[in-house]
Amino acid sequence: MREYITIIIVHHEGKPPKTIRIRKVYLKIFGILALVLVVSSIFSYIANLKFLSEMQEIKAEKHKLAQEMETVASKKQEIEKERELLNSKLKSLEGKLLSVEDYLSKRGVIKGSLPVGGGSTNKVSYDLSYLQFLEKRADYLHTSIRNIPLGYPVYGRITSHIGWRKNPFGRGYEFHSGIDIYAPHGSKVRATADGVVEFAGWYGDYGKTVIIRHPSGYLTLYAHLSQIDVKEGQRVKAGDVVGRVGSTGRSTGPHLHYEVIRDNKPIDPSKFLAWE
Repeated sequence: MREYITIIIVHHEGKPPKTIRIRKVYLKIFGILALVLVVSSIFSYIANLKFLSEMQEIKAEKHKLAQEMETVASKKQEIEKERELLNSKLKSLEGKLLSVEDYLSKRGVIKGSLPVGGGSTNKVSYDLSYLQFLEKRADYLHTSIRNIPLGYPVYGRITSHIGWRKNPFGRGYEFHSGIDIYAPHGSKVRATADGVVEFAGWYGDYGKTVIIRHPSGYLTLYAHLSQIDVKEGQRVKAGDVVGRVGSTGRSTGPHLHYEVIRDNKPIDPSKFLAWE
């Protein structure tokens, strides 16, 4: 078996041909190297395509992430603006609650200051605990107001005020311990605050009368009723109907005699009818 391959190179200019002898093993090695080079080139090309594809995906993800970050930044700015607005509103709410507290204290509706909580008008940022404090503060005011006899028990014209007046049944003067409100016979009379009915029945010259004791220490009296719609011991809320306007007892005509009492002393009810 021959170990060589002879390659003859012929020149066209008339020069003698050249003979090259190459071992077969070298050709095999060259062929294998060439094949390896081709295969590696193909794999390299495929790898490059995959790399380029992954790079495109990374760029797309990067662009998407950049857009999401811009959206998050925009949302963050919006949230920050909303937070600042909320803090401003809460500060305003706190100021209003303090004003209401001061007003109610001056009017004698509540005694002293409200309970001190976890807030301050100088706070810059408000947390959940402070919101809970404001809520409790508002609840306290709401409860306090509901326990105070406020507003008209029946709408009508006031025909007689508290104080000394001429006796409508004879000579001389007498002390009138409440106010008289004219209203048509049978008009609904409503409780002016939450409380418990302490008396419901005939009460001497007052005729049919309802007396309610309120948690705030006040008593309210509704007299000359034509009808009583509650019972002693019954709990009532502000606005509940307790009776109907009438003219029972010592009365000159249909009207409601209304009293507000504190520490066994009558208080001018007109101060509680409408705030000024």
